Amino acid sequence: MGCAASTAVSAGVETDAVDADVIAPSNATVTDANATGATAVETNARAMRDARSNAMTSRDARRSASEARARSASVRVRDRWGVAPGACAWRFWTEEETTVSALETDARGARVAPERGDLSLMMCSHDGLEAVVGEMDEGRVAVRARVFGVDVFVTADGATMEDGRACAGEPEFDRERAIEFGLDEAGLKSDDERRVARELLDGKRACGSAPWCTLLGSQFSAGNHFVHLPLMAASSYSIDGAILDPYSKSYGHSLMCLWAELCHKIGPGEHELTVRLAPLGVVVPDSDSCLLEGEVDDSAEVQAFVRELAGGYETSPDAEGMSATFSIVLREEDCTGLAPERSAQEWAPDWPSDEIEECYVTAMELANTGPPGEMAAKMAPGSVCCHVILPSTDGQSGIAEVRDASGSPIRYEFHAWGLFRGVDGAMGAQIKFRVVQDIDVNGQPTGTWRSEDYETRPCNGLSIKNSQIDRAIARDDAIVRIPGGVRD
Repeated sequence: MGCAASTAVSAGVETDAVDADVIAPSNATVTDANATGATAVETNARAMRDARSNAMTSRDARRSASEARARSASVRVRDRWGVAPGACAWRFWTEEETTVSALETDARGARVAPERGDLSLMMCSHDGLEAVVGEMDEGRVAVRARVFGVDVFVTADGATMEDGRACAGEPEFDRERAIEFGLDEAGLKSDDERRVARELLDGKRACGSAPWCTLLGSQFSAGNHFVHLPLMAASSYSIDGAILDPYSKSYGHSLMCLWAELCHKIGPGEHELTVRLAPLGVVVPDSDSCLLEGEVDDSAEVQAFVRELAGGYETSPDAEGMSATFSIVLREEDCTGLAPERSAQEWAPDWPSDEIEECYVTAMELANTGPPGEMAAKMAPGSVCCHVILPSTDGQSGIAEVRDASGSPIRYEFHAWGLFRGVDGAMGAQIKFRVVQDIDVNGQPTGTWRSEDYETRPCNGLSIKNSQIDRAIARDDAIVRIPGGVRD
């Protein structure tokens, strides 16, 4: 249903109810228990996941809609963790190679000791992160706020960490560039959507404290139920192993660098941490952030109802299950304050020797074409592929024969990372893509090799410093003797 064009009601301004059967949230005016004299904090946001929002979300129709929209990964984690309706669960892991859905130890009350230098934390909600913020006619029509970011509040040994960092894109991004990148990633395209989101990001929070950071990206909406916090990686190579692509990709590296600063601040030893997550959402008529469900029509009543709800939404500080308190044991080496720096991917140690030259030369040329070439033009403008890394993918190295559902061969393919040096001191890029060749039923080629993405998702593009690209070239040339040398 396309909402009628209108001027959005300013978030935080009370308007007359559409009718007696409309339930809409009030401003997020709460008592800050940490403030001297328990003063009230007035924000520009309305509350979601408060008692009123939860009552609307708990309706059978809303639960059914949330279930229908849920991503398979969210359902698997939620169900295997045994998350009850209306509740949240927290887990942690200290090894990169972990089956997340199989984790059983509750992070709340745990003693976390990342002895190998890896640490991730995850919260999973039974319901989607996009909470219901208003309904009419006892739930006949409902609106959810589109979640574009998540505030992370942290206290360490009772001290509140209020860095207020925006985590999106590269760690080197300043706040403005990180927000722009994050809003792009979140898919907020219209001026109204971005304005409301920025007002929310720049405004006061209902709890009276600034967040430690705000995570920005696309993976908090459209049926996602969990928030992943990659905090530590054992090595520069394992940074990308710690990040769950695509869920924490937009902010993961930046978050790990901020965590390194926090560890340096509190120092080695055992500490008590409390982490609270607070999704941020927007409702904007006539945009993709107008998430209606139920018996939606174009009536003036429904349009007025949507206008009533327009604005920014902040998760209530009292939202059940959105926080976890645990102890953490940090080592000296965890507290250096040095930001983890991404290195290039590694060459597969078992790539068939008789395929290396063909695959390397072919991928080197095709990295500049098709989907990887288009991504490189955005990530490293003016650059051409200077090196290729041939990796293991899902346990497979070398050229594989791919068959269709009936068992007939349809193509050969292998995977490659193309490295692109940044021009004039800019960041470079490493981009993973498929190299594909169609074949007939007898395995004979019917076309030439071409570059492809991953069909349901784009090529995997990661920013990287030029110095790390140079190290990768020297490393790989010493090990595999790169065919024909590399490009300057």
